[in-house]
Amino acid sequence: RDHLNVVFIGHVDAGKSTLSGQMLFLTGSVDERTIEKFSREAKQRNRESWFLAFIMDTSEEERAKGKTVEVGRAEFSTETRRFTILDAPGHKNYVPNMI
Repeated sequence: RDHLNVVFIGHVDAGKSTLSGQMLFLTGSVDERTIEKFSREAKQRNRESWFLAFIMDTSEEERAKGKTVEVGRAEFSTETRRFTILDAPGHKNYVPNMI
């Protein structure tokens, strides 16, 4: 199968981690139980809409600040292609981590 690398780069708070998490959820790469866990955790932090971003933003610092610090990486496949997703930081202080 063909392989495609996708890198999400953009301004801070543009929704890069959320989009990445949504793609992984929709492709079945993340199970419902994990989504429920992230949903509870996001609600406890008063950030209910962030639960999909928690799929890619795995560190405590990233979840607490709501900002990607390190490049997140995930993979999924379809019948015809393999994909690698990279979720890059958008905040100016963390852009060097992307490079």
